[in-house]
Amino acid sequence: MNFIIRIILASSFLLLFSLLSAGEKSVKKDHFLSISSNNKNMKLRAELENLRLDFDVERQKIQEYYAKEIEKIKKEKQLEIRAIKQQFGKKREALEKKYGEEQKEIQLIPDNTIPTVKQNRVKKKSSQSPK
Repeated sequence: MNFIIRIILASSFLLLFSLLSAGEKSVKKDHFLSISSNNKNMKLRAELENLRLDFDVERQKIQEYYAKEIEKIKKEKQLEIRAIKQQFGKKREALEKKYGEEQKEIQLIPDNTIPTVKQNRVKKKSSQSPK
């Protein structure tokens, strides 16, 4: 029995450590312009680094431009949907007038007609016959 407990405990620790180490791994940015670590030419490394930075700047500009365009298109979509809702609302009202349908009013039940839990308890106790 003691041997089984030790095996279970050891395996759970191994599983726990593997899960913890998996969570700590950072996602490395795999850039297509990556610089080889075995490259000894410093001028080439510097030029490749500048090229990579220029690429990142241009890429960021493109992403920002399209983010702005997406926001503008979303606003236009919302405006078009509002306009369509207004048009169809007017058409609905015209159809309701044409066929004589009016919106039905909802009648609320007064609060004093709804039995509460306390009133139910009083009614139950009073309806019980004395023993």
